Amino acid sequence: MLKDIVPSARRFAVLFNPHNATRAGIESDIASYERTLAVPVLIFEAGGPDDFDAAFAAMARERVDAVAILTDPTFFVHRARLGELCLKYRLPSVWGHKDFLEAWGVVSYQGDFAAMFRRAATLVDKILRGTKPGDIAFEQATKLDLVVNLKAAKALGLTIPQSVLLSADEVLE
Repeated sequence: MLKDIVPSARRFAVLFNPHNATRAGIESDIASYERTLAVPVLIFEAGGPDDFDAAFAAMARERVDAVAILTDPTFFVHRARLGELCLKYRLPSVWGHKDFLEAWGVVSYQGDFAAMFRRAATLVDKILRGTKPGDIAFEQATKLDLVVNLKAAKALGLTIPQSVLLSADEVLE
């Protein structure tokens, strides 16, 4: 998604919370991202609000062109501050859920949480009625929602490509 909204980018960042994800898990995916995107993808950590300024300053030193902010409860609580830093450092951002976009995120691309929760309720009902959890087939979300925040894009001087806008499930203006 970052490459779609910032096609001229030469370097991307991923921001994650080391208290809720492992760097090793993220690093294992980064190599494939770099091959696919044909640009370096740098990893930055922020365990909480005291780390945000340093993480964004490091992104600026590394001259990243855009950032993917991984979904995290701490990041959600402090999404306004993270959004302010994206604006301050002029970093287009992709977030894990559309609720983050109220804080100046440009794009979110995530599973439909409401649909997943409804499906989870159905599975819990089966278990409560006696079905063994091991007898229930594994399911994975198949519907992803693409949401674009044009207000944030405009604030960053970013023009969202028509192909992204046409693919969007929702466009916030």
